Amino acid sequence: MARQLVTARVKPERACFLVGLPKSTWHYRPKGRQDDELRQRIRELALLHPRRGYRFIHALLLQEGRHLNRKRVRRIWREEALTVGAKVRRKIRTGTSIPMQAEFPGHVWTYDFIFDQTLGGTTLKILTLTDEFTRQSLALRARESFTSMDVKDVLHEVIAERGAPGFIRSDNGPEFIARDLGIWLAVQDIGTRFIQPGKPWQNG
Repeated sequence: MARQLVTARVKPERACFLVGLPKSTWHYRPKGRQDDELRQRIRELALLHPRRGYRFIHALLLQEGRHLNRKRVRRIWREEALTVGAKVRRKIRTGTSIPMQAEFPGHVWTYDFIFDQTLGGTTLKILTLTDEFTRQSLALRARESFTSMDVKDVLHEVIAERGAPGFIRSDNGPEFIARDLGIWLAVQDIGTRFIQPGKPWQNG
């Protein structure tokens, strides 16, 4: 009856009122239908990003404004037999078994912190960003302190000018392994590589 009224150009809220139904009834979608739509979206994103796993897909869904538990995405991912992408994603994320070498310009960037001191005695923390293949310095930023968001801002600035690398390498410093930076890198489709403990030479 409510749908008939809407067909007759009565507003949905008014139609529900006339037939004695709550307004939420018109907008209600059965849970099964919601799951079907979510499954379809996950499959679409998996096809668009075949090298990525459910963590990356979950990050994309969050960017779309969907408030989803990561475990729910993982469950659907497995039920849809999309586990191959998840395995590749874990391999790309860790990258600690065999150090990957850059094969062409823009393939791998490395970033790190070095320290210096002003004439007044103030300690400066300097973020360096380098193209591992060409050895070209892409950015050099000095501050008294850095957060992961500061690092992201520098990356965003350089990527806007040069385009994104395939991978980025760093040590396990707190600014580089922060969750918010990791999600941002995943959304940019940039893989991460972390150097092995005790082997700083791997970082460029």
